[in-house]
Amino acid sequence: MTGTDLANRAAFLRRLDEATEGFQRGDAPGVLVVDLDDFAGVNDVLGYEAGDSILEGVARVLRDTVADAGVVGRLGGDQYAVLVPRIAVPGLEELAERIRVALASPIDAGGRPVSARASAGVAHAAPGDRGTDLLSKAEMALRTAKSRGHGRPVHYESGLRAHFLDQAAVLEGLHDAVAGGQLELVYQPIVRLGAGTLTGLEALARWQHPVRGPIMPGDFIPIAERSGLIVPLGRWMLTEACRQQEADWPGTYVNVSAHQLREPGFADEVARTVTAPGRLIVEVTEDALLEEPVVRTLRAVRESGVRVSLDDFGAGPASLRALASAPIDVIKLHGSITEQIITSPRQAAVARAIATLAADLGITAVAKAVEGAPQAAMLHDLGYRQGMGFHYAVPQPARAIPLFLANEALLTPS
Repeated sequence: MTGTDLANRAAFLRRLDEATEGFQRGDAPGVLVVDLDDFAGVNDVLGYEAGDSILEGVARVLRDTVADAGVVGRLGGDQYAVLVPRIAVPGLEELAERIRVALASPIDAGGRPVSARASAGVAHAAPGDRGTDLLSKAEMALRTAKSRGHGRPVHYESGLRAHFLDQAAVLEGLHDAVAGGQLELVYQPIVRLGAGTLTGLEALARWQHPVRGPIMPGDFIPIAERSGLIVPLGRWMLTEACRQQEADWPGTYVNVSAHQLREPGFADEVARTVTAPGRLIVEVTEDALLEEPVVRTLRAVRESGVRVSLDDFGAGPASLRALASAPIDVIKLHGSITEQIITSPRQAAVARAIATLAADLGITAVAKAVEGAPQAAMLHDLGYRQGMGFHYAVPQPARAIPLFLANEALLTPS
């Protein structure tokens, strides 16, 4: 048993083996694997005592929801599992939804109510499955739930195994790509709205696989994040962007993951790598602001003269309080807001409010996903002075940047 009075991983696997042994047909053993979303940030913000209170509260919720219908186990950390020895598919999915709703109710975290958002993977045993097979299916479904943005249960399907085998092959190839010259940087121009003059460049990684051909970032960046390979990949991007940057280039934005910012000595690494601190902008996503150690690292980076940009603002968990206190120089409006400003007065109002907030805080606001002249004009009216998107240019190799600098008419669509 664990400190939450639940079966530990070994005990839970024994119960799984008992449930799957001899199963042939009819209602099957079912498993849910439940994982708390962004729990590391909770520990950093509220402290470990509050984190322990949340873990104990989640255990209570699971026990109360499952009751005598099954077995609840804690697999480790903030991950739990539920076994129902015999249950039909609709019943298991209904149980998963009841657990999701129950966890959304506030849990007492040391006197402070906190909602424990969680993702869940759901799986049914097939004839011949062992306990480890069933747990593996549920864990694959959980990873899929996490990749889809958290908060909802996902049921295992046969295609998931092939999908994860393919991801494993991508991960293996990515190790070689980082070390073997298969990666290159391209740059998305950031322009002054109306004038079309170049104000910045966002560095983006591209992977030319020797067998598969081009692999898009959406197909390998999430894998790098989950595996931890994002740290050497991010280090390569930072080093390469600084190496390629010419003296007449505007500021270069380089994406930095929370994994990198948690690495000891990251601020010193940036200081050693950058040659022109005033022309480098490290870019983070909103969830990074939930972790105080990460925010401290960003402050250290900024003290060296490097600016900090907050990407995709308006669709993440960062609070206004965090934005007001965090070391941020630039915010980029989330593309989903830009895409709807013409058709949705509400989204236009949100975009205007973000531009006003940025101006009041002395922060530069950049609009992403500018796809046409009407958008660009409306964004200017809403208070934005910089933007980026295919309306101006697609990402360009480093060798093309001098052409843009020499002929800025290329960035002013007719």
